[in-house]
Amino acid sequence: MFTKLTDTSKATIFTVLVLFMAMAVALLFKVGGLTSEGPVIGLYMCTPALAALVMLLVITRDGSSREGWKSLGLHRLGLRVWWIAIGVIFLTSLVASAIVWATPLASFVLSEGGIVNPLLQFLTGVVIMTLTFSLGEELGWRGYLLPQLLSVGRTRALVLVGLIWAAWHMPLIFLTPLYHSAGNRLIVLPLFVGTLVAASFVFGYLRILTGSVWPASLGHSVHNVAWSTLGALTATSSPVVVNEYLAGDNGILILAATAVVAVWLGRRVSRKVGIGQNESQPNLASGEAPATPAV
Repeated sequence: MFTKLTDTSKATIFTVLVLFMAMAVALLFKVGGLTSEGPVIGLYMCTPALAALVMLLVITRDGSSREGWKSLGLHRLGLRVWWIAIGVIFLTSLVASAIVWATPLASFVLSEGGIVNPLLQFLTGVVIMTLTFSLGEELGWRGYLLPQLLSVGRTRALVLVGLIWAAWHMPLIFLTPLYHSAGNRLIVLPLFVGTLVAASFVFGYLRILTGSVWPASLGHSVHNVAWSTLGALTATSSPVVVNEYLAGDNGILILAATAVVAVWLGRRVSRKVGIGQNESQPNLASGEAPATPAV
């Protein structure tokens, strides 16, 4: 339909489209009679991928070529950074929980089945989420949107993706009771937005380092499953303080740990890709891993 759009125009249209879809799904839950939580969350998490498909198949027709589909980064596994996506990202949640366990606010608890059941549930959850709902988000955020925005500069692009990602959650937060309904929103929302911007750098750097969307989907899954698994191992009489303000999904400890990982990964990207902030990153836009500069 529109074959000569600039990258920033594509990013703008995608953003409007995905935010509209998010609002529509949230309103279906609020006023449309759709009351089953699981399908609502699942559909919501798939809207970024749906928006990317509309862009590729309807609006730009980039999906008519093989290169258009390669731009999503699905054809590469990015195996060399999986240890970061799994181990380092899990460590951020584990450290946050361990700090909370060391305070009077909470303690570590283990069911009679020991550590085996939580471990199996964690691994199963990560595999399922990586192949489904996390991928549904990442195909939109890191697969489609990030490459379109890199022409405005790497740092600016990562900030913008994080802010758009956070805005996409707002209909779910404000129009439904399904997500972050506990706690003081004046505390929860800044922590939430800050964590997503920091995570945008982490997942975005994984995408830039490999040209693949799979490490971002894997890291996203590890984070989501880790905080729910560790939450089940945490006994507390102050669940809002522990799970919303300190640890959990977006507590201050999670935000701090994610920011540290983002800085560390940023240095790796600067060494391997370059420090320049205004490059268009053509290799990433085509789904190819960026070349390591000669020393």
